[in-house]
Amino acid sequence: MKRRYFWLISILVSSLLLILTGCGHSQASHRHTKVLNIIGWSEYVPQNVLDDFTKETGIRINYISYSDPDQMLSKVLSSANGTYDMVLAPGMYVQTLQKLGRLEKLNKNKIPNYKNINSLALNKPYDRHNQYSSPYLGTVVGIAYNKKKVKNKITSYQDLLNPSLKNQLVTVEDSRAVVGCALMATGHKINDTSKPALKDASAYLKKLKPNIQIFDGASPKTPLINNQVSAGLVYGGEIALAIKNNPNINVVYPKEDIYFSYDVFMKLKKAPNGSNVEKFINYMLRPNVSVKFSKAFPYYNPNNKAVKLLPKDLRNNPAVMVPKTVLKRSQTVLDIGKNTSKIDEVWSNFKGNN
Repeated sequence: MKRRYFWLISILVSSLLLILTGCGHSQASHRHTKVLNIIGWSEYVPQNVLDDFTKETGIRINYISYSDPDQMLSKVLSSANGTYDMVLAPGMYVQTLQKLGRLEKLNKNKIPNYKNINSLALNKPYDRHNQYSSPYLGTVVGIAYNKKKVKNKITSYQDLLNPSLKNQLVTVEDSRAVVGCALMATGHKINDTSKPALKDASAYLKKLKPNIQIFDGASPKTPLINNQVSAGLVYGGEIALAIKNNPNINVVYPKEDIYFSYDVFMKLKKAPNGSNVEKFINYMLRPNVSVKFSKAFPYYNPNNKAVKLLPKDLRNNPAVMVPKTVLKRSQTVLDIGKNTSKIDEVWSNFKGNN
């Protein structure tokens, strides 16, 4: 009898332990839902901003980085739905991911700070009704030049062909941006892949090639700061840092149209932590938060209220706060599908042209 009672007590104790363990597991699972999995550009979102979001909300962020958008697309498409909750990528990928059925519409009711976004950053061709994306920072390609080294006035892409600039230019290593500038330099639209347009762009790039000393996609500001080159086609944030480090550097926006692209947040379909996406975007659109990533990465900030909080040196820097008159004549690259191979061919011929 004693053995029997002991056996019954053992079963009751074991059952109680299982129940308690189950409760603990349930609580742990609940805690696990307080996570947000983001795939985004490397070294582009300040870590202190992510940490502060976690402190305030209890939502832990897993930030998976990439260095090339093609790498991002490969990771997203090769992963099961639910691996990532959201993406930070160039605006053109809204089209790409939407076509592939990978995007979920944002719930704007949960993003009241969306109202802080400059109207010029909204209703872009890749997201006409702002259903799938929220702008983060914008990238312009301008002409940077050293006023002590460049004697001829620069107002146009055509001025970069001047023989006096032979072996004196740096350009970003970005096919869509550089070929896009060549297209606009010759009177075409940035996404035009017709034979006449690409022929004109190729002819422009062939003339430009002797003047290029360096292709640099990582830090094109460095040869400008070090006086290694005199001018170049460079991203606005890089120009801003060059100006900060070398007072002889200036920026000019060509009289033709200019390249401009926003990086945007997107919500992925079947995101396991989907409810946290809108919370994060709303947090990032707070003026006092948005100003932090402008200080860390001085690209164009489309948050009207955050701009008012910028330090004067950033607010008055035309490489950071691109004038509205310039933004109004900007063009953005779009997903052109199979025609991308035509741009790749122009780029390959350009870089291989001795």
